[in-house]
Amino acid sequence: MSDDELLQAYLRGKEAAFDLLYARYKQSLYNYFYRNCDKAVVDELFQDVWLRVIASVKRYQNQNKFRSWLFTLAHNCLVDHYRRQGARVNINVKDDDPLRSPVKQASADSIVDGKRLELRLKDALARLPAEQRESFYLREESGFSIRDIAKIQDISNEAAKSRLRYTYKKLRSMLEEASI
Repeated sequence: MSDDELLQAYLRGKEAAFDLLYARYKQSLYNYFYRNCDKAVVDELFQDVWLRVIASVKRYQNQNKFRSWLFTLAHNCLVDHYRRQGARVNINVKDDDPLRSPVKQASADSIVDGKRLELRLKDALARLPAEQRESFYLREESGFSIRDIAKIQDISNEAAKSRLRYTYKKLRSMLEEASI
């Protein structure tokens, strides 16, 4: 069943439909928070998003766009969390955080072995501005399109393209510097 079909079934009272949606997105949503905030608040924000989904599912209007809507809610939860903290967003990359996909544009010369690349990439990602780091993870790990990233981050399509272009450029530069 599609996400929209599951939502409609849930609205008709079929609790199992929500369970299927939850199962479909729980890991990617949890990973999103894990990569974008301190471990201490990951579970809280993860639960908050699902509560927001339940509270606002009747207003869901974006046919065939549940995934984007869910991650928009997640992004807004993350922004709200940092606003409550009174701090500028500072996303940390965890030392024990395995990266699932290397930067596709990295030159072959910079890939000496997988583990060293992973460590250099973690270090480079940690030095990126929070918005660029989030865009990278949305694109590389979650597979969102430019349009979806723009919607999630509440920016224009051109701004999302530009943000990713600068992100990849900075990452390539930092990875090349690290390999010298």
